[in-house]
Amino acid sequence: MDYFAIIKKAYEITIKNKFLWIFGILAGGYGGVRSFNFNMPNYTFNSSSTRGDGWEKVLGHPLGSSDVQAFWTNFGWLIITLAIVFVVIAIVMFVLNIISQGALVASADKLSEGGKTNFKEGLRLGGKQFWRIWAMAIIYLLMILISLSIWIIPTCILVITGAYVIAAIWGILLFFVCLLFWLLIGIISPYSLRVIVLEKYSVWQSIRRSLHFFRDNWVSVVLMYLLLIALGIAFGIALMLGILIMAAILLGIGYGLYLASIIGALIYGAIVGFAVLIAIAVISGAYNTFSSTVLTLTYLELNKKS
Repeated sequence: MDYFAIIKKAYEITIKNKFLWIFGILAGGYGGVRSFNFNMPNYTFNSSSTRGDGWEKVLGHPLGSSDVQAFWTNFGWLIITLAIVFVVIAIVMFVLNIISQGALVASADKLSEGGKTNFKEGLRLGGKQFWRIWAMAIIYLLMILISLSIWIIPTCILVITGAYVIAAIWGILLFFVCLLFWLLIGIISPYSLRVIVLEKYSVWQSIRRSLHFFRDNWVSVVLMYLLLIALGIAFGIALMLGILIMAAILLGIGYGLYLASIIGALIYGAIVGFAVLIAIAVISGAYNTFSSTVLTLTYLELNKKS
């Protein structure tokens, strides 16, 4: 298999079909949530306190049920509305994430054969596979949870019963077994997605087919993964250098604006911050599209030979 020819073709498809970047953004997975620590006044919320601290400092009197009721009466509708909006947005993003995974695979398949497609067509093709892709993700998640249970629960029981040596042996051995199992899932699950979308197999058939696919082509699959990792590292370094250079230039401009006008600097900071977020989303979407297309082309190429 010509690895670099596949990478070149995936790059060309990614550059020439920028609508795929939208799918790349939506299918990029869930972002991590960072927790920001900040200090809050250490109030003692005690209604019987006579020292004037706690909520008494805030409200002018001890916190009572009437305050909670008044707050809920005034702002309860806002809290419920925001909660509903967040839930709806989360559901929509979840659905689009799954559809976009299928859309990337189906679109790359069409484009690799010289066909034409567009965002609407990709959305339609991805939507047709929604339930099977979701079911596949659930099955893989259950596999991981079951393996975690087999590893953790017996280990905890052995520790509780005082069998520390057996617990240590079981915990260490099962950890490495589970680690290999999770690694296998990480390797075959992207190909299960491609079997579902391209071969129209059922969920269990796609998992079985992807396992056989890896067994028959494990050298080529692993080498392509290693190439993608190397490209990802190089891309990350180049992106970081670019960000540092741009940050230095933008900070210099921002400092000059700050000396001239604080309000102007704040507006500039807001605009630049928003532009940076958009740029990061677009770049990550493009790279996600490229890596997904590489795996799709790899599957198509190896599937022809098998």
